[in-house]
Amino acid sequence: MPNPCINPRRHLRGTCILTRPAPAAAALSGNRLKMTVSKQSDKKSLRREKLLLRKSMAPDARYAADAAILKNLESLPEFAEASVIAAYASDGTEPDLMPLLRRAAGTGKTICLPRWLNDSNYEMAVLDGDFKTVSGKWNMPEPPPDAPPAETQLLERALWLVPGVAFDENCARLGRGKGIYDRLLAGTKGVSAGVFYDCQQTAGLPTEPHDRPLDIVVTESQVRRRKQ
Repeated sequence: MPNPCINPRRHLRGTCILTRPAPAAAALSGNRLKMTVSKQSDKKSLRREKLLLRKSMAPDARYAADAAILKNLESLPEFAEASVIAAYASDGTEPDLMPLLRRAAGTGKTICLPRWLNDSNYEMAVLDGDFKTVSGKWNMPEPPPDAPPAETQLLERALWLVPGVAFDENCARLGRGKGIYDRLLAGTKGVSAGVFYDCQQTAGLPTEPHDRPLDIVVTESQVRRRKQ
């Protein structure tokens, strides 16, 4: 399928900052600070680029890409085996999972979506059989207040379908910078599958110790698995 995004081959690479010789402790501290600033700058620039590419997709191209992504997700053995799907509701520029989630619910799978708590903190809550959602933070669909929170034991066996801003060939993920999914996924043992458009791929992402890589990346043209 032709890539529907504008300028898909622009990639940002991390920068290396050289410093003058200094006492060992001071030099180590200074280098760490500079590398942190460099990573933050790279991530900020990459977010702007990839969010614009995703937003610029033509409606018909987005519709075709979404259909191909859902087909690839349904082909995953992990999807067939999962009794619980922990997913997301699209903001309008992310791949739309709702048709897939409704079909999955119809086969008896439990569907969980994020629900805003405060600041950048979310919890996963269980949708009912009617797939009832309300307009939550940022006007995003989310489970209503009376929907039960998803218990830890339930999420332990979930297949996580995770949105993102960018990904690389090693299944590293760049989010919006709020750490929402780093916190939601913390301590979980379920498989995490990132859901992206092809134009969100980049040559390499600057990562930090708290960044959790994805197990799988799914786009309209590929299913990529992280090398263990």
